[in-house]
Amino acid sequence: MKITKIFRSAAALVLSATLCGCSIKFGTNIKPENSKLVAQPTDSALTEKLGVTYAEFMNDYTYNLEVLGIKDDSEASVAETCKSRRKAIIESLILEKVCQLKAEEYGVSELTEEEDAQAKAAAENLINERIEYFAENADYGSADKSTLTAEEKLKRGGEELDKALAQYGFTRDEYYEKQKRYMLGFKVMKELGEELGRSEAEKIFDEYAKIGKETYESSVSDYEQSNLSNYYIPEGSRLIKHILLGFDDETISSLKTLRSSGDNEEADKLRSEKAEALADKVNEVIEKLDAGEDWTTVSNAYTSDTSGNYSYPDGYLVLPNGTTFMAEFQEAAFVPEKIGDRTTCVTDYGVHIVLYSADAKIEETDKQILIESIFASLMQQEFVSKTNEWIKEYGFYDNMDYDTLKIDKPEEEQSSQ
Repeated sequence: MKITKIFRSAAALVLSATLCGCSIKFGTNIKPENSKLVAQPTDSALTEKLGVTYAEFMNDYTYNLEVLGIKDDSEASVAETCKSRRKAIIESLILEKVCQLKAEEYGVSELTEEEDAQAKAAAENLINERIEYFAENADYGSADKSTLTAEEKLKRGGEELDKALAQYGFTRDEYYEKQKRYMLGFKVMKELGEELGRSEAEKIFDEYAKIGKETYESSVSDYEQSNLSNYYIPEGSRLIKHILLGFDDETISSLKTLRSSGDNEEADKLRSEKAEALADKVNEVIEKLDAGEDWTTVSNAYTSDTSGNYSYPDGYLVLPNGTTFMAEFQEAAFVPEKIGDRTTCVTDYGVHIVLYSADAKIEETDKQILIESIFASLMQQEFVSKTNEWIKEYGFYDNMDYDTLKIDKPEEEQSSQ
């Protein structure tokens, strides 16, 4: 059993951090005592800090079943899904406990005021969500729910929530304690990152930049189809914006048919005719731009390439010898001599008003953002590796109540017995 689940996002926490009060059939086992340990370390001196009780496990599991709409986890159609959820939940709970202990060892077990406020806010949000759920799904008996005020419904929802919590011996404080454990997990991850250092992330960035350069020099098309422009952009590349006064779909289709049949002469003739018909509109756009009207405003009003404006707000990356764009557009991109200069060209898609928007290069701020992203990934990898190592050292694999949890014992353990 590998502990590979990193602490969930706020949205995902809703699936694992709360309780339900509905009646759910958990297989056919007799219900254990809430205090029964379903996972614990080998060292009994650490049991109080690291042991996971049946109540803690059922906290999360029953709510997962509720979200999935499952009333009986032994039904054949859902049995494997439920087993997977049980495994993930016990892993997550063990991880919480281990990180809480490691936070003490690293000296980061105390939350700052800001961190504590975040934990409380997250807990409060979860509590309010659960109250609303219970208010909506409570059995009001003979009372007409539609006549109750919002305050009356929420009061009832709160009562139902407290009942659900009480069946496992908890109060609403459990939400806050759980959020604090999540926060401590992030603090442990940060400590591991401090040990790791940023130099490896910087090295990885440089390695990708080298690969980007080598790829570009060996195959421009391979480079264009990669994501390596995040790490390396060839010298002389430009960011190009355009306003496309597009041909109608019938014309574009006819041009494709003529090109595919090899009749380029007829295609060029048709394209010229259609471009000439757009001359007045082209002049209208150019006049607005010459008068100083905002490029983006004019472009959004006239262009047929609205998706390009949205996806590439800074402009398209055009390489000096690129192969991505049609030849006419590729050539036009390098006609303007200075940033801000414009030109026009015609392709089989229509008439383009082309703007030399900027020189394409990797800004230092963008580089640092990417290095931070790489570093975060490395920290996560280190976190997973170290927590797996710690959990194995504490002996959780040998002290798991697989029967109560109804999950499979790891194969390596089964084969060794």
